[in-house]
Amino acid sequence: MDRLRRLEQLISIRDESENDADQLRSNHDLNPTPPKERTWEMYNYFIVWFQNSLTVTAWNTGPSLVLSTGLDYRQVIYASLIASFWAALMVTASAWPGASYHIGYPVLARSVFGPRLARFFVLARMFVAAMWFSVNTYNGAMCFVVCFRCVFGHSFVNLHNGLPASADITTAQMVVFLVFWLGQFSLTFLHPRQIRWFFTVKGILSPIACFGIFIFCMVKAGGAGNFEIEKGTFNTSTGNKWMYVFNSVAGALSPMIVNQPDIARYAKKKSHVLIPQAVGVILTTMLVLILGMACNSALKKVYGESYWSIWDMFDAILDHEWSAKTRTAIFLCALVFSLSAAGTNVFANSIPFAADIAFLIPRYFSIVRGQVFIGLLTWALVPWKTVNSAETLLNFLSSYSIFMGPLLGCILADFFVLRRGNLHVPSLYSAKPGSLYWKWHGCNMWGLLAWIISPVIALPGFVRLYHPNILNETVSDIFNCGWLYTFLIGFTTYTILGLIFKPKIYPDNHADTPTTFEYMVPYNGFFEDDAPINGVGNPAVTPQEASDVESGRVEEIKDDQILLREKTID
Repeated sequence: MDRLRRLEQLISIRDESENDADQLRSNHDLNPTPPKERTWEMYNYFIVWFQNSLTVTAWNTGPSLVLSTGLDYRQVIYASLIASFWAALMVTASAWPGASYHIGYPVLARSVFGPRLARFFVLARMFVAAMWFSVNTYNGAMCFVVCFRCVFGHSFVNLHNGLPASADITTAQMVVFLVFWLGQFSLTFLHPRQIRWFFTVKGILSPIACFGIFIFCMVKAGGAGNFEIEKGTFNTSTGNKWMYVFNSVAGALSPMIVNQPDIARYAKKKSHVLIPQAVGVILTTMLVLILGMACNSALKKVYGESYWSIWDMFDAILDHEWSAKTRTAIFLCALVFSLSAAGTNVFANSIPFAADIAFLIPRYFSIVRGQVFIGLLTWALVPWKTVNSAETLLNFLSSYSIFMGPLLGCILADFFVLRRGNLHVPSLYSAKPGSLYWKWHGCNMWGLLAWIISPVIALPGFVRLYHPNILNETVSDIFNCGWLYTFLIGFTTYTILGLIFKPKIYPDNHADTPTTFEYMVPYNGFFEDDAPINGVGNPAVTPQEASDVESGRVEEIKDDQILLREKTID
């Protein structure tokens, strides 16, 4: 027992909350981010979308939407532009609470659903993030296969396969998967406040690779022509086709939208996460969509075939243009796309999973430990099996947006409409029954009701996804725009129930505090009689920071409120 106790003491994460029965167990990564750890600049938030959007999956989006809907490419572009503006608005709104109060999604969820019920919504996000992390690791590795073909040529393509067909992966693919996994795994040791440098480098390289491919295709084909892309026969109205495109583009970003507080909390200033991200989302979404369609059309003119994945396109170029120069160019492009896949995986899945498991098991998991854990867990999830034979699971993961939409709606309605941007941060860490966010046994039941009601409209279409011969096309049309519909229903329902039940905005001893929009932001969500958490409290500028400014050790204090800085220093 003594050995087990010593081991437990060795691996457990110490925090002040462990000795306080009135506080929920926490750790450094769950507590508000202190000023010195808010390292993300404006350009980081702008460029991060270049590495997130210019990926294998996004490259295929434009041609795939033309193929699946049968719409003209111009209509796909117009519908996608509307969707990207909506997604940019949602990204900005979702990032706002995290940047204002320097807390991540798991802690923010407590303000909406209560400390206990929030665990369910954190656990649900963690499960899906784990599955997508493993699937996207496999997809990134398959793009990396092109790199191996460029380097080793036919000796790699013809490598003997010693694995049985039931393995759903070849020896060559397994070798590449291992190499790619090792490279991606190294990123899991970087904390979100540090990995911004990797995102920045990738964000610069990704557009270079995309434009390199684009230029090659345009030169080879003498232009994109009339965007001659094979069209499908989607048996529904033009309006429903537009909505399908809207949902495909905006809904694909729904996990990153909900995840925004986990990244926004590290911003030096709140303004850094708003306009820069909005511009980045719109620009990169439209850029990769148009480039993908143009290259598909151009190569169809030359090679007589459409390529619906970036690695198929790379292989086609190598098949027709095999030379040292072509192999070098394709190697570099495929390498950048593989790196981009790894970066997006960290941004969209690894960091959220780590934040969630640190929330659920704060005694043993920090964000870095959580990232390392999901990296190792990938092997146990055998993603090649999921991709090649688990169609039902993939359909569920792809449909996850109908459950994320109402979740986002509830969060935004609570923060912007009911609380008017005011959170009391210490109450988010309180374990006292009857505290501000505790509600009924730690659960906001009417918040749960709003979330449960919202996906109902899309469930018939969800069922028809697995059983296409039942029900009719109308339910599929509704499901195909499920993310937007469920978001609007969740936002509206939560707002109506909130106006009925009227949640308290402040603790009873501060009930007379003004409720003007974001009144609490200049004070980091703390009252004067609240003890700081993780060095964050009221005033927003600590005495030590004020002393540093006066003594000339630093030129300015990196915080949001200039007036408050001056008042504190004076």
